[in-house]
Amino acid sequence: MPPISWALSTQLGQITPYIDCRQSFSWTAALCGILLVASVAGVAASRVTSNGLVKSKRFVDAGFLVALAFVFALSLQEAATMLLDPCQR
Repeated sequence: MPPISWALSTQLGQITPYIDCRQSFSWTAALCGILLVASVAGVAASRVTSNGLVKSKRFVDAGFLVALAFVFALSLQEAATMLLDPCQR
């Protein structure tokens, strides 16, 4: 879920600033926040459900760390959308 959320946020980040500039509500920050919550929930759910079910614990831990890297990138995108004005080019 985190890689999909990150990719969707990146693609929507190309479209929604034009909408944000015309309206007073920041759709970019709202959508990025929703995707961030969804990706954190996906990471937590995968971590909780994978305990004891897989023989290769290192593979699960590596996947968890990769998912956390995507969550970190998504949180940085969220911070950028909140700090930068969408109308400035």
